[in-house]
Amino acid sequence: RQHHHTRIQNDHLILLNLTIIMPEETTIAVELLGSIESTINTIANNLEANSLDRRSFRKYLRDYAERAASDGRLINASRQGFANRGLLLAYAHMELICWLAKSNYTISSTSVKWYSWKKVFAKYRLPLLAVTSQTSHLRNHLQNISKKADQVFAELEANDIPISPDSIKYRKVPVGQPVGPPPEESHDLIHRATLAHEKLSQ
Repeated sequence: RQHHHTRIQNDHLILLNLTIIMPEETTIAVELLGSIESTINTIANNLEANSLDRRSFRKYLRDYAERAASDGRLINASRQGFANRGLLLAYAHMELICWLAKSNYTISSTSVKWYSWKKVFAKYRLPLLAVTSQTSHLRNHLQNISKKADQVFAELEANDIPISPDSIKYRKVPVGQPVGPPPEESHDLIHRATLAHEKLSQ
């Protein structure tokens, strides 16, 4: 009986911790998505200016830049009853931001001419032989984000939660089953994405 009582107490503590952590995470994610458009567009423009043959990659970057702030507003609105689904969307965005930084698609690396001697340094090095696979990876990230955003939009619309009008047109999809909170190990993802955004901006 004592063990059962302790387990119930622990469950309550976990729920309390999630209640405290999630709003803070959501706030950081919304602020990050609201400010990343300029960074991503600069990276895409640098790739174009330096004649790096990444046309499809640049298109996907610009598609992402266009939707980031809008998805951030969806995540913010989801606090009114669908925080778990909003967090799943936030985490999908954070994973993409971390991947871009890991792949070295930063303002500094994309601003250096492809023939510059600076390219011998890892800080400025971009992948030259894996562009096709990286483009596919970026497209898959965007499709995942789009799918999750459509689900958040459907939840909000079905429950008459007001959403700011936006240029992004979300698809009409059936309202999904309720989802649980993301895995606990995902909680540091937003912190890592914040650091990744700093790297992208440098």
